[in-house]
Amino acid sequence: MLDEVRRFIKRERLLNPGEAVLLAVSGGVDSMVLTHVMRELDYPCMVLHMEHGLRGSEGEADCAFVEEQSRMLGVPCRSSRVDAAAHAKEKGISIQMAARELRYAFINATAAEFKQKVAMAHHSDDAAETLLIHLLRGTGSQGWSSIKPRSGAVVRPLLCVDRAAVLSYAQERGIRFREDSSNAETKYLRNRIRHELVPLLDQLRPGARRSMGRSTTMLRELTKAAEAHTGMLLAGVDRGQVPFKLIEESVTPGLLLHELLAGHGFHPDAIDRIRDAIADRSTGASFFAGVMQVTVDREALFIGPVAPAGPSCLIDPSSSLREFGPFRWFWSSDEPLSIPTTRDDVVLDADCLAYPLELRPWRRGDRMRPIGLGGSKLVSDILIDAKVPRGAKLAKYVLTSGGDVVWLAGHCIGEGYPATLSSRNRLRICLR
Repeated sequence: MLDEVRRFIKRERLLNPGEAVLLAVSGGVDSMVLTHVMRELDYPCMVLHMEHGLRGSEGEADCAFVEEQSRMLGVPCRSSRVDAAAHAKEKGISIQMAARELRYAFINATAAEFKQKVAMAHHSDDAAETLLIHLLRGTGSQGWSSIKPRSGAVVRPLLCVDRAAVLSYAQERGIRFREDSSNAETKYLRNRIRHELVPLLDQLRPGARRSMGRSTTMLRELTKAAEAHTGMLLAGVDRGQVPFKLIEESVTPGLLLHELLAGHGFHPDAIDRIRDAIADRSTGASFFAGVMQVTVDREALFIGPVAPAGPSCLIDPSSSLREFGPFRWFWSSDEPLSIPTTRDDVVLDADCLAYPLELRPWRRGDRMRPIGLGGSKLVSDILIDAKVPRGAKLAKYVLTSGGDVVWLAGHCIGEGYPATLSSRNRLRICLR
């Protein structure tokens, strides 16, 4: 196994010969074997151990064991004790996630202090289990690569060997280790996969465990190729405005969209819906995830934060308010209709309106009946037909009466609302 690990370190360029390295050690068989292997390969080491405060005396015994074994091996050891349960409660996250956060914070801080890499004891079986977890949850290219040989300052020298090889090495060398009792609990997804799903797969297809381990290596390489392809396509492209042509002519359009939307919270199913909207040229179609929005325009996909809604204003005859932003208005009675109605300056029949009126930014789903159309139309479609630039669309306002859109400022007025010669009371509102 030593030769295999040595070749893997060299092939993946994890460490230089004789380079000092930190070891993340729990006391279990994997990390204790890692400690012995790295010493045998002549890498100066220091052990890092964290006691998460979750298993009482058992956790303290693990810590004492790691410290004792480090002394016996002549390897420096740094231990840290934390309260993962308290951290989970404070952050509102699971205890597993809290423990991981604290562990990586400790590891990264120590790595930065010593300016050294940190070796972890993940092996190929861990990579296969992680791939299964990602596939069950749904994943993109990052998930296909499962556990990488190197992630930032973290290196994984044992990723080239499986759990059986690690156990065999420990037995042959008489390496002492401690079993974490929580590893046998099947309430955790990873443990269920390890103890139930993987053995079942081995029964259905002997050697499945090893085949999956090899497959993760190939998938890592395919992921690198796919990422390089998408990187080349997106080089010099404004990621906030991506032409349809770039997506449709890509050999991996789904992967390209996944890369563009990664980290923004879009569900994987949204990618198929976005591709359908592009294929159908569904101009104006929008997709949302948290504060992010994807909008299908005429020739490109717009990706960016959801524009914050502008302020709104209530208009009522009893109010002394007569101005709001670029708008102003006033009422008149029994006077000749001398002001012609234009897109920016409208005169409405005040008796046809339900007060208070609301002057607000237009919203998705707003619909009105423009004069002369003979039917209703989405405000978004009116703006598209008027070829209003995307940025300018966000600044458009509507005037509503009882929920109906009376006026799309600067564009059109709703059927049945303009003042006529017979209107007794009128409201004039204009956009300055």
